Amino acid sequence: MKTGLVIIFVFGLMQALWAAQVDVVNKELLVLPGQNATFLCRVGVALQYCRIELPGGRTFNLNKQLPSNSEVSYYGNGLDAGQCGVNIHQVTEKDNGAVKCTLGIPSETAESVGTMSLIVAKAPKQPELDLSRGTDSLRVYKINDVLEASCIVRDGRPVANISWYLDDEPIDNMALRMPTVIDLAKENLQSTVQNFSRVLQPIDNGRFLRCVAFHPAYPGGHSETKRQLDVKFPPLPIEDPIDKFGYQIGKVGLINITIEANPKPRIEWTVGGQLIKEGSTDNTGRIEAEAIRDLERGRYEANLRLAAVTKQDTEVEYILTAYNDQGSQTYRIKISTSPEPEGFKKFFRQKIYGVELGVGAIVGVVVLVLFIILLVSILIFAKMTGRWCFTGGSDTRHFGESSDTESADVRPRETKTPNKLTSLFKKNKDQVASENELKPKLMKNEEKNLQEQPNVPEGDERALVYAELDLVRANMVPVVKNDDEKTEYAEIVYTPSDEGKESPKK
Repeated sequence: MKTGLVIIFVFGLMQALWAAQVDVVNKELLVLPGQNATFLCRVGVALQYCRIELPGGRTFNLNKQLPSNSEVSYYGNGLDAGQCGVNIHQVTEKDNGAVKCTLGIPSETAESVGTMSLIVAKAPKQPELDLSRGTDSLRVYKINDVLEASCIVRDGRPVANISWYLDDEPIDNMALRMPTVIDLAKENLQSTVQNFSRVLQPIDNGRFLRCVAFHPAYPGGHSETKRQLDVKFPPLPIEDPIDKFGYQIGKVGLINITIEANPKPRIEWTVGGQLIKEGSTDNTGRIEAEAIRDLERGRYEANLRLAAVTKQDTEVEYILTAYNDQGSQTYRIKISTSPEPEGFKKFFRQKIYGVELGVGAIVGVVVLVLFIILLVSILIFAKMTGRWCFTGGSDTRHFGESSDTESADVRPRETKTPNKLTSLFKKNKDQVASENELKPKLMKNEEKNLQEQPNVPEGDERALVYAELDLVRANMVPVVKNDDEKTEYAEIVYTPSDEGKESPKK
C-alpha cells in the first residue's frame, strides 16, 4: 500500500515538473500605448487548449480556428505545434501587468502555465530642478560657493534616466551621486532623484545647468529643465601690460579691451595723467572713452578712440580701471605701429588656463632658460677640469718637494692618471719644453734602477722601497745645483743573511 502511494506521489511530481517546463518567448515587453504586443508560450507536444489571462482578470480561449476580436487574437503556428500565443491589439494602461498562458496537454492532468510581463510605458512628469541658496540671496552666487542641485523625475513607467549638462557640456560622473529610485505601488510607477554639487568659478557665470530626463514615452524621447547660473565676481586680470599692434600714424586708432566681470563694471581711462570718464573725451578732444558694451554672459567691451594716432601716442601708457561691487582691476595698455609678432612670441601669448603671457613674462622665461643653460655649462666644465666640488682627494706633490723618509709600505698602490685636459690648461710653453728635456734623463735613471734591483721571488713580502719623482709643478723651473751643493741619495736593499734573517746593505 505504501509503495503504491509513493509511486503515485512520484508520478504526480514528475507531471508537475513536466507541466512547469514551458518555454516563454518575450518574458518582458515594453510597449507604448496604442502599439501591439505579442507573447508566445510553447511546449514540445500538441496542445488540447490555450487559455490567455490578461491583467484585470480578462480570460480568452484562443486557437487558429477562432476569429480575432477587437482586443486579442491567437498568435503562433497552432495548437498541434504546441504553441499558445496572443496578440494584444493597441495596448492601453489597463493592459499593464502580468500576462498568463495556460496550456492543456491531453496526456497530462495538470495544466502547464507560463507568465510574462507587459510594461505599458507612461511618461513621467517634467523634471524638477532644485538649487541651493547662494551666499547673498536665492540663486545668486559668488566665486567658490558650493552649488548643490537636485533633480527629480516623478511617476514614470519604467523609471527615467537622468543626465546633467552645463550648456551642452556633459558633467563628469565623478561630480554626481548615485540616483535614488522610489517605487510607487499605485499603477506600478517609479520616481528617480539625483543630486549634484560643484564649486562655482567665473567660467560658470551665465551658463545653463540642465537636468535632462530620458524616457521612451516622452515626445522625442527626453525632457529637460534648466536654470541659468548667476555668479558674481570682480573684473578678472589679463596680461600686464597689454600690447596692441598695427596702428598707423595719422589714422584713427581704437584701443579695444574685453573685460570679464559680474555685475557690469564701470570704467575710466587714464592717459598721460589725465582721467577720462566713460562716455567723455580728454581736454584736447582727440581721445574719446566710449561707453562700455555688453557682450553677454559677463563679458564687456571697453573702447578708447584716438582721432589721429601720433608718435607721442605710441610712447604713452594707457591705463584702464574697471570696478564693480565685488572689486576692481587695472589694465595697462601699450600701442605700437609694428605688426603683431608671429612664431615664438605668438606661442607664448596663447592663453594657458585663462592667463596670457605678456612681453615681460616672455622676457622672464627666456632669461630663465639662458640661466639654466649657463649653469649646466659651468657644471660640465667643472666636472671635466676637476674643479670645486669635483676636485679629487688624492695627495699631489710637485718637483722640488722632498721627504727624508719615504713610505716603507711595499703593497701595490693605485696610481691615478693625471687629467690630460687639466695639465694642458695649466702648463705653458716653457714648462712643456723643460719637461721634454728632462724626460730622456728620467727614463735612463729609471732603466738603471730597474737593472740594479735584486730579484725577489714572486709572492715574497720583502721588496724594495722606491722613491718617487714627480713632474715639474706648474709655475716652477728646474734648478741645477753645483757639485758641492748636490745631495747624495742612498738606496736600501734588503738581502737574506745566512741565518735566514734580513741584513741591510748600503
